Amino acid sequence: MHVIDERISAWACTATPDQRRAGPTLDDLGGLDEVLTHTDYFTSGPLLGFLVSAAANEPQATFPSALGDAIIKGLASSTRHLAFAEAVDTLATHPRLVGVLGTKATRTLLRRLTEAQDAGDDPASALIGAEAAECLVQFTLAGVATPAQLLGAMDMVTEDTAALPAAFAARLPRLLGVLDAHHPGAGLREALKRCLIPEHTFRDAAFELALGDVRTALEQDNYQAMVEQLSISRRRLDELAAVDPDRLDAQIYLAGIDGLLGLSAPDAPVRVAAAAQALHDRVQNYRAWRVRTSTPAWAKGRQDDITAWCELTVLLDYAAQHMGDDDPWYTHGHGILTALLRAYTAHHTVKVLTDTPAEQVVETLVAPVIEDAFLRSENRFRILEHALAHDEDFRDDGAAQRLHASLSARRRSSAPPDPGAEVDPGKTRRWPQLARQFPEDFASFADQNSDKVLDRLELALRDSDDFLLSVTDAKYSRLMDTLVVRLEKSRDWIATVAEPFQVLLEATVRFAFLCYDVGRTTGGSYTEYLRGRDKDGKKQKVDEALFHQHYREFLAVTALFRVAHFEVIDKGGGRADVLVTFPAAYFNVECKIEEMDASKDGLRTYVAQAAEYQNAGPSFAILLALDKTVGAEGAINLFDSIWIEEVQRPGELEPCLVVVVRVPGGRENPNRLRPAPRRI
Repeated sequence: MHVIDERISAWACTATPDQRRAGPTLDDLGGLDEVLTHTDYFTSGPLLGFLVSAAANEPQATFPSALGDAIIKGLASSTRHLAFAEAVDTLATHPRLVGVLGTKATRTLLRRLTEAQDAGDDPASALIGAEAAECLVQFTLAGVATPAQLLGAMDMVTEDTAALPAAFAARLPRLLGVLDAHHPGAGLREALKRCLIPEHTFRDAAFELALGDVRTALEQDNYQAMVEQLSISRRRLDELAAVDPDRLDAQIYLAGIDGLLGLSAPDAPVRVAAAAQALHDRVQNYRAWRVRTSTPAWAKGRQDDITAWCELTVLLDYAAQHMGDDDPWYTHGHGILTALLRAYTAHHTVKVLTDTPAEQVVETLVAPVIEDAFLRSENRFRILEHALAHDEDFRDDGAAQRLHASLSARRRSSAPPDPGAEVDPGKTRRWPQLARQFPEDFASFADQNSDKVLDRLELALRDSDDFLLSVTDAKYSRLMDTLVVRLEKSRDWIATVAEPFQVLLEATVRFAFLCYDVGRTTGGSYTEYLRGRDKDGKKQKVDEALFHQHYREFLAVTALFRVAHFEVIDKGGGRADVLVTFPAAYFNVECKIEEMDASKDGLRTYVAQAAEYQNAGPSFAILLALDKTVGAEGAINLFDSIWIEEVQRPGELEPCLVVVVRVPGGRENPNRLRPAPRRI
């Protein structure tokens, strides 16, 4: 046994629990000279964490520089993931030591972070890079390191997330999300969007982007903007929950948002109660999974956020039970006022990782809804006045006094409705869906119909939205988002170009969906090219005209029917299969049939031709390829058959982006399919 191992073993046998948590001192390891003599043993072996612990226990005034150099050497050269992780974990909990080591520690960790890009098949190097990134995040949040270098490094390493080692890339989205919360102007949201592409980073990246949307929503300064932003956040979280139903943190935020949005609904007691119950169930599951697990320092705020959502939703649930117009206010008035006042002043319950003003959230979103509930009922207002005059519990209650003052001011400022005046904000809070559907006519529409009629219409619109969201294809949304994230990097992705190309792209992707689902008898005669059904059992001859005709017939029932042109001659020195002309841009769709090699590498031979027709237009094109090689192994799934190829030629500043959409043709009977041979 090495002498250092013997000393650590002897120390561990006599150390108290507190001493074991703090780690050994230099004296426990044999003194400074002994430690420096065996520096290589610490830096190349599994005991690097003990070296950092011993250094952390040294007084700052007498800290030996040679010891700091040994730590830097270990951080720079260690190839053992566990040893490196223990070292940086100890370092992150001792910011004083970081100050002693100076910028050398930060630079060394930044180098380990960037080196992880080239880790290849070495999982230790990839994981060491992830540990370095996490430690730097904690340095930044603790204020012992300037954020600029880390923010730049995180943006740089995520330029091509698909090329990063999976073990390294999988740890990045959560760190990017935390940094984006504390440094929202640093552009890390774009890095998160790039993380939507790989399968192993998609879920965390989608969740962090959704949290960014929540923060944006809660920072709005008016009710309508906050509700609209929260609705966007809700859709994002619901799509993520559909892709990953076991993602409990996404479901917790989703339930909390449902509680907030449900507060203004005509059936608030029902909606908020359902959200509160869902939140309760999911939080219980979440805590059961996380019991006795350690939480990194940078993630502590996430746990506080979840607690805050729970507290707010419980308050809203209790308050919503007493907000209906038919509430019997002649009984239990004390409890009713208490419930509403607690929700009215729930300023410390909303907390989303950063210092989002919780008071602004409550005053903008919750308090006005409760005020509206009082103003709709004269009896409520009278009971509040009576409580302030005669009930000791409310007489000196600041919240009750503020509520009464606000209600009195709103009552004094109310006047007969003016046809040209703005819409009553109380009505838009009660019927926000109707207000969005009829922005110009809502005021007169609300005045001409009873509250019961408006309530029924509002609930019908909300139920319709809930239904449409429930049938949304989350995986399709993810596919389109992934494509757009890459397309947005092109300098040609400008307003008059991006929208029309996205319309054409979505139509072509839907065409691929249709082709995958065409059955033996559906689709008509011109879809015969998709099936292998000739009576003689011979390979079916494919007529390229059928392929073009099917695509043309599909576009004919879309908004593109007047701008899609087929077999356009004398275009770019050749003949374009499909040319779609918009007022400010044109795009070509090149149609190819491949019978030999329809792999990504095989189809890459055609993308240059598709790009050639865009030489005088925006750098976007589509290659629609019919795969006649599916054979007995069946077709590759749709989501792995749509990708983007770059065509970069000498002399051009940036590549033309060609979206490849591969459609399987001549498919056999699925009953005859067998799995491909195992790869050895």
